[in-house]
Amino acid sequence: MNSIESLLRLAGERDQPSADGMERARAAARESWQRLLEPRVPERPAAWRPWYSAAAVAVMALSAIALLKREPPRPLPVIVARIAALQGDVVEQASDAAIDSTRALVGGDVLRTKDGRVALTLGDALSMRVDRDSRLRFDAAGHVTLLAGAVYVDSGGLSAHAPLLIETPAGAVRHVGTQFLVRVRGAVTRVQVREGRVVLASPRGGAIDLAAGDRVETTGGESRLDHGQPAFGAEWEWAALTAPRFDIENRPLSEFLAWLAREHGWQVRFSDDRLQTRIQDIRLHGSVDGLDVATMLERVSLITGVPLAAHDGVLWVGAP
Repeated sequence: MNSIESLLRLAGERDQPSADGMERARAAARESWQRLLEPRVPERPAAWRPWYSAAAVAVMALSAIALLKREPPRPLPVIVARIAALQGDVVEQASDAAIDSTRALVGGDVLRTKDGRVALTLGDALSMRVDRDSRLRFDAAGHVTLLAGAVYVDSGGLSAHAPLLIETPAGAVRHVGTQFLVRVRGAVTRVQVREGRVVLASPRGGAIDLAAGDRVETTGGESRLDHGQPAFGAEWEWAALTAPRFDIENRPLSEFLAWLAREHGWQVRFSDDRLQTRIQDIRLHGSVDGLDVATMLERVSLITGVPLAAHDGVLWVGAP
């Protein structure tokens, strides 16, 4: 037995700590270990804390003010009309810039015709023609103000219901599937109906209901209503001259005659019933662009061999 072993035997067994003491030692070691794992954040001086709080409040206040002052995003302009046909000098009033056939009109635009005329498409089917020396403001989709001059409207037939409201000095003109004309000249407003119905609502209250052949002329608060007005003639002819082109290539003769009669306010009459059936099968070729109505009828008559002539509001098909 060596000397170290002899010493251990002489020392005897060590005293063991109590169970309570062992538990306190374990708890102290665990707490010390957890403190070592936690990140240490340097403590700010007491004098610095109020300044930091005030700065944070100021930043939040400035951010709130910036949000309040920020302007809401402007809505995109809404297209309310497109150019279908253009003749002569027509401008957008605010910029005095000439309008071309690619220009779309948006809410707020004011169209001014000088020595020109323009045909517009509003919505899906509604056609509007603007005469020379006119000013027309587009307030919103389906809502315009005629400041001066004349407009002609064709909604596409009695079964069409394209909404349109035309403001005039005499009141608001609302149509019920129709063709009609509105003219403003100084203090005088005239509304004339070719087909369908129109309602003229006075700003003072009350309304005038107009049917085909009716014409009302209003000056100030006074109105004069006439019945039995013709659907054709010089009063309407400018609108037909402004109509978008009609492509006749490979189209039935019946479609061309229906279009021509509607544009000019004519009735169509046939020399016999067999011809009325036959025109459904006759196809057209060529072009009638740029021709006046008399030359147009003459050319189509030569192409088809069907006599065509217009007299006193009647389009005769075949020998009258």
